[in-house]
Amino acid sequence: MCKKTCIGLGSFLALIPASAGAQLLGSVLPDDIPGYSQPFGMQPNHALARPQPTGLQLGGVSATPAFMLSKGYDSAPNGAAPSSVTSAVPSLLVRDDILGFGAFAAANLDQFPQDSAQNTSGITLAAGERAMLPDERITLSAGYLATQETGFALDTVAITRPLWFNLRDVRASDVLTAGMFSLTPKISATFYHFPGAGRQDQNIRNEQLTTAYLPGGPIQLLLRLQAGQTRDQQAQLNTQTNEVLAGLVDTANGLWRVSLLAGIAQRQASLGGTSAPVAQARLDWMPTELDELHLTLAREVTDPNQLSTVGYTLTEAEFSARHSFPARITLKFTADVSHAHYDQSPLCETLVTSDANLAWPLNRNLAVSAEYIFRDRQANYLRAANEHVFTLGLTWSP
Repeated sequence: MCKKTCIGLGSFLALIPASAGAQLLGSVLPDDIPGYSQPFGMQPNHALARPQPTGLQLGGVSATPAFMLSKGYDSAPNGAAPSSVTSAVPSLLVRDDILGFGAFAAANLDQFPQDSAQNTSGITLAAGERAMLPDERITLSAGYLATQETGFALDTVAITRPLWFNLRDVRASDVLTAGMFSLTPKISATFYHFPGAGRQDQNIRNEQLTTAYLPGGPIQLLLRLQAGQTRDQQAQLNTQTNEVLAGLVDTANGLWRVSLLAGIAQRQASLGGTSAPVAQARLDWMPTELDELHLTLAREVTDPNQLSTVGYTLTEAEFSARHSFPARITLKFTADVSHAHYDQSPLCETLVTSDANLAWPLNRNLAVSAEYIFRDRQANYLRAANEHVFTLGLTWSP
């Protein structure tokens, strides 16, 4: 992204920029911010038993400051030599559950003593409002992220040190219910900026309209239309994506929620386009009161939420599991496998990311955590790379 590289392979041209997709706001924000969270499909009973920081209360508004300090080891930051890593993350979460408001601010500082060129820092800001009206639910949100990207993302070049970028994001949605039908329009706009490399800036817009038929039983029938536009500083890289999906959602209260959608998508661009069948499947399941399982399978024509100037067909599987022990210890594991096959070329790429996290709230003010992250990239146009990250952390909140 900060450097577009041309690779000639016979009769075609592939533009391969670095990608900031792994740094999207949704992956760094808590679930308390309306418009950005993708919560588990059911409310787990055991979540209510976990001790929560009380923070500062003023009427119905709660303000929860927190400070996390962690120490660990990174086997290959950006493919460089191994180094220890020290991280500090102050944050502030403000909520008003009655008004449906949530706001979050955080800063991060990561230091690599053995290779200071890998040091990173960043700022995250976001706020959202959800208004509950008779037969209607309106959500408005906005966010800002300033940080550095690394090389473990689809549609990327090999980079040897973090690269600065920032993004601004606004989104709105509305859920309208009338009898057995509901209508959900959504719109979003994301603006990417690269200081010192303005030609890499991009704007991404997405529009979505979902119609659901609710006959009164556990099954809902869905029809979804969505479109996306990417506007690049280089006009020949502009793209337009259109997609139509249909399917169903099945819900068993307190047990599972399943959604199955399938359809077709078309991607148009000056460098070539493609049409292909697409599908999305999601399962949220609670086998016991102490366990949550989540599985998502998708096949798409380019990730609609990821910055990219090259079209590709994306096949992705994401799995997560959470178990709460009687001692209030929570163990969470996530794994994501993404495979991209680029349009009109033999280029392909596979990314694997897994994360195991153990959280132990000692009391309402202190919590300890241990985390292991593994990342692996395999591509036929880049050298293979992988990374292991181990950290131990302590979080304080009043």
